[in-house]
Amino acid sequence: MGRIRYILAAILIGVVALGANILLMSQNVGWPSIWMGGSQIICPVDNSPYVWTPIWSANSEWKCLTDGHKWKENYPPEVYEQWRRSLLSPEYVRDYTVLYLRQIEGKALPDPLTVPWTGGIQRVELNLTVTYAYHGQGLVVTIGYPWIWMDAMKYTIRVQEEGAIVWEGQLYLRQFIPNCGACKIHP
Repeated sequence: MGRIRYILAAILIGVVALGANILLMSQNVGWPSIWMGGSQIICPVDNSPYVWTPIWSANSEWKCLTDGHKWKENYPPEVYEQWRRSLLSPEYVRDYTVLYLRQIEGKALPDPLTVPWTGGIQRVELNLTVTYAYHGQGLVVTIGYPWIWMDAMKYTIRVQEEGAIVWEGQLYLRQFIPNCGACKIHP
């Protein structure tokens, strides 16, 4: 009887922790993110947080994903690492991914910052994964990640346009890692 109480208490604590984490994520408060001052690296032209650096340049060559502006700067290692490891909101990951596909991959996609998005949290799975799905102007962006905050969060992403997969892969430490061999090619 005592053992069952411990098991039930552990389950209850897990459910409460899951619910609190989902509530905080959906309200975009209480967790470190790009919107909560987690990044000191921004585009020098428009102050946009949507910036990217290729992995080979490792903190020296930068590009604004909103307008294509390029600049060179070596940020202090602690600033660069904070930028790479910051927890990103699902909405930020959605926009960051589509902007990356537009600016770096040359995909003809709508500007995610002007798309009227609908959707949000889609499901929470027992394997501790939370999935978001956003719809707008023929695009569907699906993002999955562990609901427990980790130092180096790995986001699994799929971008579809009119039902065809445009890109799928992962965002890990601010690097996009594709895993789509049969994606539709856009001009």
